[in-house]
Amino acid sequence: MGICLAGLAIGAALLPACGPAQEAPGPAAGAAGGGFRGAECNGVTDADIADAVGSQMFTRAVVSDTGCFWQENSVLGTFGAGMGISTWWYRGSDMDTERTLETRAGRTLTELSIDGNKGFRAADANVCSIYVAKGDDVITWSIQTMNPATLPALCEVTEKLARLSQGRVN
Repeated sequence: MGICLAGLAIGAALLPACGPAQEAPGPAAGAAGGGFRGAECNGVTDADIADAVGSQMFTRAVVSDTGCFWQENSVLGTFGAGMGISTWWYRGSDMDTERTLETRAGRTLTELSIDGNKGFRAADANVCSIYVAKGDDVITWSIQTMNPATLPALCEVTEKLARLSQGRVN
């Protein structure tokens, strides 16, 4: 298991993507192992993001075969804050590894189930991530911000997005 260090802010935003090496590159792999159906950004649109946070303060900055990242449109002076909302699809990921990484980051873990798929939520004052597994697949949703007071409750945002996503790719 390697450590992702792509800058403090970006590294924090992409932490969920730093798990073990994956067998296949995400949604294109399909649901062969009883996993999720593929869809761009795990089935969630820019309008869904704006609805979940109640504003247009996030702009989609990354779209790949394994997920998407919406950059928070806030700055500190002239420096972009680097925080945002992300969703990633892992094929062959181990939920225990993800739990360990989140525990090491000091987050509180809570078990959950969405549309019959088991998972967990990991949260602290500035981050809330939800991981859900199906077959050999794991989808994660995460929001990180330096100023949570400007947003609805972070776990409400990720849960809304995770439920939308599960309804579309489950």
